Amino acid sequence: MNNVKKALTVLVLLSLLVVSCASNNSKNEVPHEQATIVGFEKYGHANLDLTVEKIFEDGYKLGDTVDLVFSNGYEFKDIPFFDGYYVKKGEPLLRAYPGHKTVAACINYGKIYEVANLKVGDTVTIKLSKREGALSEQVLNSLRYSNDRNDYKSDEVFANFREIEEGSIKDGKLYRSSSPSDNVNNRASIADSLIKKAGINTVINLADSNEEIEQRNSASSPYYDALYKRGDVIALNMAVDFSSESFMNSLVNGLKTLVNGAHKTPILIHCTEGKDRAGFTSALLEALCGADYNDIVKDYMESYENYYGITKENDPQRYGVIVKNNIDEMLKLITLEKDVNKLTPSVLQKGARNYLLKGGMTNAEIDKLISTLSN
Repeated sequence: MNNVKKALTVLVLLSLLVVSCASNNSKNEVPHEQATIVGFEKYGHANLDLTVEKIFEDGYKLGDTVDLVFSNGYEFKDIPFFDGYYVKKGEPLLRAYPGHKTVAACINYGKIYEVANLKVGDTVTIKLSKREGALSEQVLNSLRYSNDRNDYKSDEVFANFREIEEGSIKDGKLYRSSSPSDNVNNRASIADSLIKKAGINTVINLADSNEEIEQRNSASSPYYDALYKRGDVIALNMAVDFSSESFMNSLVNGLKTLVNGAHKTPILIHCTEGKDRAGFTSALLEALCGADYNDIVKDYMESYENYYGITKENDPQRYGVIVKNNIDEMLKLITLEKDVNKLTPSVLQKGARNYLLKGGMTNAEIDKLISTLSN
């Protein structure tokens, strides 16, 4: 894990150096950019024909804020230019994602084409608003992790694999991990070995459709492939916006399928990284089973320790920002309680039950779900 921490430190220092050096450029020296929407990503972000290389060459830097003016008249004013989704749910950003060649206009956990009524072929003018206007957020949140197994202390840490034991959840019933199917982050084969070792009988795949699973080369995931072929992978193909009605409906339908079918424990929950969608689902089930707020937060934040080496002790500032922006927002949505200090086990449990009822589960199905995990 030392290599990961060193890489993070170098990245932050380089980010500060690059932006600091660029700060000599005045706002007037940065030209307006003209771009065309060439497509929309699965989760609703607008891909532009403007390359990351060009926008950097023209003087824009990560941590600046910009104005976007679309050809249909819709505008976003003073929004951040980031390399990740470091804004609250529903807020816009201009994104230069690592590994991507082009820039994208995005709404975190939302679909920008719906909000701004955009279509392929629409154009956008990008203007610098404030130099370094969001620099602190960029530096604080620009987390990177390695896809090299040698940079991690164990297979479990690398695959973000662990048992969920909070509340009344019984040992050996529920697990979470990164994807044992999608090898985009080089973790599928190791995650597959770990779920085999744990004897997983049922999988809730939050990220993929059946078609996406079937199109993959299953050679690196033989155990997962066998579970899928026998009908024990529940594929939900969920978006990342945990506050959306479609997210709730998909998740609840998956849990209904689980309790109403012949599926057996142990159960695995996963998305791609096993961090966000899996984090919400884990928190929901932990709350339903009477877990304490601190235990739910601790489990959620273990993913950030596994991927980035962030703990409350060694990086309290980043730790606090992630808790506030991520898991606290998830628990507020589940319980409809705005004050996290009031999230007692009873409030969390009642909120989780009401969330599932709103999504279409019956009380009998919810009781069966609790029994499945707790007995």
